[in-house]
Amino acid sequence: MEHSFVVKQKSLELPLPVVSLTDLNRLQRELEAIDVFLIQAAVRKSGESMALPRTTRNLDNIVQLNKLNLLVKEDRVKLGEFIKSVRLNAPKVHISFASDPSAAFIQKIASWFRTNAHPLTILQIGLQPTIAAGCIVRTTNSYFDLSIRKDFQKKRQLLVETVRNVRISDQARVVPVLEAEPMLSGVQTNG
Repeated sequence: MEHSFVVKQKSLELPLPVVSLTDLNRLQRELEAIDVFLIQAAVRKSGESMALPRTTRNLDNIVQLNKLNLLVKEDRVKLGEFIKSVRLNAPKVHISFASDPSAAFIQKIASWFRTNAHPLTILQIGLQPTIAAGCIVRTTNSYFDLSIRKDFQKKRQLLVETVRNVRISDQARVVPVLEAEPMLSGVQTNG
């Protein structure tokens, strides 16, 4: 199964803006809508106007990158099989962030994975506010906690000792407070 996927993945390329399973599912739905439109267009009477379904930039990019023509049934079938194969077989990396990352940042991460790991890597982005900063990266067989929370846990003893030392030095610097003389209430002194 793995070998046949490698052969298929060489036949078509995935554009960088297509980074998630959601993107692949959207491409699949668009491709199916075009297929339905063309089937309906073939059955309609000539002279009736029909509007071609709108395509997204991602579909335009994958068609241009792979030099496909969506009016040709074989190209649509080839693209549909490629998208399905990527959805089912491509390596998936789940990355959790404390807050929503920008699209440009996600594309940089996807570019790195596609250059250094596999050219069809799919990212799944999640939110996990408890990590404070950094990220947590998971694959099917690996887990990397690159969060500040994890770093604090590793250096907890150092942090506790530093706080203790600061408290001790602050207590040593405390100047004793002189007690004020008691005031005699209601007593007048004439001198």
